Amino acid sequence: MIVYKFGGALARSKRGLEALVRILDEAQKREAIRARRAATGQSGIVLVASAIGHTTRYLARAAELAEEGRLKEAEDVLSRTVAQHEQLAATLRLDREAALFERFESISNQTASLLEGIAIVRELSLRTRDAVLAQGELLATALIEALLKDRGIPVRFIDARNIIVTDETFGHAVPNIKETGARTERAILPALRRSEVALVPGFIGATRDGITTTMGSESSDLSATLLASVLGATEVIIWKMLPGLYTADPEFVKAPKLIRTLTFDEAEELGRRGARVLFPAFAHPLRSGTTSLRIGTPFSKTFRHTVLQQELPDAGRPTKPLALAIEQRLVPVTIEASKEPAGRLRQSQTQHISNLHAMGILSWTTASESNILIRKEDRRAAIAELQAGDFHFSEGPPVSAVSLLLRKNGSDTTEFVSGMGRSLRSFRLYGILPVENSLVAIVQDSEGIPALRKLHRDVFGR
Repeated sequence: MIVYKFGGALARSKRGLEALVRILDEAQKREAIRARRAATGQSGIVLVASAIGHTTRYLARAAELAEEGRLKEAEDVLSRTVAQHEQLAATLRLDREAALFERFESISNQTASLLEGIAIVRELSLRTRDAVLAQGELLATALIEALLKDRGIPVRFIDARNIIVTDETFGHAVPNIKETGARTERAILPALRRSEVALVPGFIGATRDGITTTMGSESSDLSATLLASVLGATEVIIWKMLPGLYTADPEFVKAPKLIRTLTFDEAEELGRRGARVLFPAFAHPLRSGTTSLRIGTPFSKTFRHTVLQQELPDAGRPTKPLALAIEQRLVPVTIEASKEPAGRLRQSQTQHISNLHAMGILSWTTASESNILIRKEDRRAAIAELQAGDFHFSEGPPVSAVSLLLRKNGSDTTEFVSGMGRSLRSFRLYGILPVENSLVAIVQDSEGIPALRKLHRDVFGR
């Protein structure tokens, strides 16, 4: 069995969607041969799909406009988003286009009702925000299901909210592996036995009570690895526009180097440091199994990709730089020291700090204060945690965090800290923090990309 995760950037064009049809057709033939040869084991294909293009961002904006009472503008954003899906569908020349457009209309009506409710109460809870954002994956899978059926590939849509069980941490929901496994086997294995592609929307799940949740930005990768783990898949392939991971985002840096191999730990940390192509905990479900994982593109005619694995045989080698990543528009928040003896947090505050750390927020402490960096999309939730914990805090102007991920082998990293300081001496540098296996340079937000490019030239020579 193989699990494919198909990225939203690929699905936003006719070329990308036709590539999906091709790779599924080829994979089905290979799986059929494998099934005939194998005496035991489950064969088949599970396809996890993300929202198309910037759909999630547009839906988030629509929800924010509704909260401000600007319902007409919110509805306009929604209409344009649905129209983009309709225009893309039209380029595919589907025989059953009318049925697909009815699905689009149904999803649009459900979303419009949510936006109207937000506008009435003038409040956007994290729970309601998840319900709105989930519609992006439903639009994408509706289109992909119609395309595959039109091209003669048997497919079965399986709503992730019926199989992926999560807690109630809306926006950053954590899946329950045991319950998800039981539901997944019941829902997906029958489809695979019928030689159908099991099509599942990524990013979303539901609580035990059926309330829609989302697992975090880019968490469709986690959806794929989670399903692969509970189903015992032999391989996960994450299909993207580029053939793997690079020493920096090619959108920001010219001619970065393709990284051939990374460990799960390194790849996840790269995601935590801001690499947009990775969800920070995407490899967690694969740690106890033998499922292989690689990142590639359907457009490459050469066998170029990034392979991710548990460990690499690098013992005894010197510490080396692996990649650079950037997080922009971070909101710095200064928290006053606790009034408790020795600056200890009150017991009631500890859980709120834990919740902040669960969001992947960077933090550091001085004698008089604590500082955290909040992602713009997490600001609402983070501020709510601080207020609920009765913290005294203040916000500063936005900053960027440029991170250098290192493959450490016990050697001192002082030379890398010094090198980063020299490289960034002409920038407004607030500090360099050691975070896990990375060195994180905090710079003025407007200087983030130039700082990333300068570091990449100095560290990787291009």
